[in-house]
Amino acid sequence: MSAARSVQPWFIPGDFDGFFALFFSSVPDLLLVATLAPLCGFAPSFVEQRILPGVALSIAGGNIFYAWQAQRLARRTGRTDVTAIPFGINLPTIFAYVFLIMLPVYQATHDSHLAWEAGVFASFVSGLVQTAGAFCTGWLRRHTPRAALLCPLAGIALAYLCLGFIFGIFEKPGVALFPAVLLLATYASRMRLPFRVPAALVCLIAGAILAALLGHFHLYVAPATIAPPIGLHLPHAVNLYEFLVHSGGWHYLSIILPMSLLDTLVSLQILESVKLMGDDYPTMPSLLTNGLATLVASCFGSPFPTTLYFGHKAYKEIGAGAGYSLLSGLTVAIVCMTGLVSTVLRFVPIEAVGVIIVWFGLVMVAQAFQDVTPSHCIAVTFGLFPMLAAWALGLITLALTKSGTTLFAVAPKFGAELPVYGMIALSQGAVLVSMLWAATLAWILDRKFLPAAVWMGVAAVFSCAGLIHAYSLTAEGVANKLGWFAAPSFAVGYAAAAGVLVGCHVYAKKGRRPWVDVPVRSLSQD
Repeated sequence: MSAARSVQPWFIPGDFDGFFALFFSSVPDLLLVATLAPLCGFAPSFVEQRILPGVALSIAGGNIFYAWQAQRLARRTGRTDVTAIPFGINLPTIFAYVFLIMLPVYQATHDSHLAWEAGVFASFVSGLVQTAGAFCTGWLRRHTPRAALLCPLAGIALAYLCLGFIFGIFEKPGVALFPAVLLLATYASRMRLPFRVPAALVCLIAGAILAALLGHFHLYVAPATIAPPIGLHLPHAVNLYEFLVHSGGWHYLSIILPMSLLDTLVSLQILESVKLMGDDYPTMPSLLTNGLATLVASCFGSPFPTTLYFGHKAYKEIGAGAGYSLLSGLTVAIVCMTGLVSTVLRFVPIEAVGVIIVWFGLVMVAQAFQDVTPSHCIAVTFGLFPMLAAWALGLITLALTKSGTTLFAVAPKFGAELPVYGMIALSQGAVLVSMLWAATLAWILDRKFLPAAVWMGVAAVFSCAGLIHAYSLTAEGVANKLGWFAAPSFAVGYAAAAGVLVGCHVYAKKGRRPWVDVPVRSLSQD
């Protein structure tokens, strides 16, 4: 037994490569939190002293567990090539919670504290769902087409990760284009830099150098930011009861619940991919730790859940074991609790590292098409529309606000040129709408009309309850409208659609062949 316990040390040479890779994959997420926080009225000092310390606890605790888990597996099996599961802050959820929850609350109330409360509430509920999901994810995954699981995340990635940061890169090409091409050249080609220097680190350094040089010659003006002084900021527990009782987060359950379920199911898929690489970790404790880390983060003021990361294969290929996870978790915690994040933003433009986020977004979009049955790509494409509608609605609202008017005043003037009311309806409960339509269309493509009818029936119920499509347009903006029969037109329409699909099922079961297999013509054939 003693020999088995010494098979794989806590730290092996590949752990240092893995540490740099994971740490510099996490830094852009932290910079993103500090960059997006002002949109919700959060001061930099508030982010450094109240939000990031909560992030630090969750990241450190989760990475310590996954490092221990890897070491335990190595000792139990006597292997020398066990790699810990990478873990960190949930990038898609940052955008979902900022743009779909906290920002709308702040725009409606102009109260940053209420926006923070709504975000912490969302994170807490997400932690509860993920914790419960550790015990019962199998059923939902077996009965949900993969297209419906992947396309909401792909929609968020395309709209909020890719498009927003692409615009920023091309707005400030002097400091952003060179780092963008450099990072894409290494990430896309999977080329290693000399001495295995992380491409993300080179991107950060290049951005800082370009910003300093162009600033010296007055070709670039850095945004005016006030970075809090570097110091030790320990986590402080929040009054969770007040957040749960008085928070406006209850109005955003149509976003929180499906995002939480998706996060849980994606974590389950990651565990399966980890198992294919030879590291067979038990499902329940792996998912449970993720949920508990999110709960801890919310209890200490962080509105951002954690997640298992893709990329276990890459860390295994560079020889990482358990130590890289431990090193990264502790280092990220130190950065979060010392105020270094805002300090880094003083020297490194977010546009220079934005390409890292764009790359992760592109990978997520590509995966949504690569990991489904080819015929289901149509369902994935359709499932992107609700998130794009939510993103476009945000742009329109921002443009009108900056011009001194409101969507409430201008919406009737759009007429047929821009069906803005349809855009609003499609964006309400966008994550759920994406799942419902993608699942329905995937089952129809497979000629399984009864499951498709069930999904349309669920859509009818959700419309009745106001979880999707229901809204009120007021002078303060678009407000969620929860309540019985909140979106009657949609409820009736979806119920009728479910009936039609049941009819299709009956017709297809009559013994005759009601369809003809005709190959789809490509554009090149026309």
